[in-house]
Amino acid sequence: MLNAAFDNSARGKTKTVASEDSLPTRASLLSRLRDLGDSDSWLVFFNQYWRLLHNVARKSGLSAEDAQDVVQETVIAVARKIPEFRYDPAKGSFKQWLLLITRRRIQDHLRRLYRSLPRSETPMAAPSSTADMPDPQSAPDAMIEAAWETEWRENIYQSALAQVRQRANPKHYQVFDYSVIQGVASSEVARMLGMNIAQVYLARHRISAAVKRVAKGLETELDKTRAD
Repeated sequence: MLNAAFDNSARGKTKTVASEDSLPTRASLLSRLRDLGDSDSWLVFFNQYWRLLHNVARKSGLSAEDAQDVVQETVIAVARKIPEFRYDPAKGSFKQWLLLITRRRIQDHLRRLYRSLPRSETPMAAPSSTADMPDPQSAPDAMIEAAWETEWRENIYQSALAQVRQRANPKHYQVFDYSVIQGVASSEVARMLGMNIAQVYLARHRISAAVKRVAKGLETELDKTRAD
């Protein structure tokens, strides 16, 4: 069940995900989510998306606690609505479908926060009184969507990294990790790994190109995955 999947993730009992499910989403995974008892598939989904949902909620002005609630409420809403999901190119993409669900959850929390504050306080800390505050139902849209685009790209990048890491030459990926992700100088990477500088450059180029290629493929696949 869903709760079991979330509990296992929270306790660090995440199972190794098969390579076919290493994408941010696939039609096959979304189809399996129609079975609420398929805890393995829901765990894959949760692990792929909880950081995205949490980070967007935080960037929208919510506390860490409220952001955690948004994650749970969004996934529960997805569980309720997933039977309606259809792969129709004429409809909006899965990305937009998930954004719509997430935005509603965030706005619910912003609305409650707005109503609970004394008139001298605001959740955004900018206006001097609640009378000066924008309507929480509409004003955060641009902010939420901007955060969504940033976090969505990061989600794609991290998923591409995970996929490339599974398939790449381990030493080549280590070069990429040191020089690109950690920012270690190429000469130092060469010394650490017993390689010459040309080998470091070539390995870094190959992995960088692979990450870009996989990320582009992920984005293309998601753009083709549509919802009613």
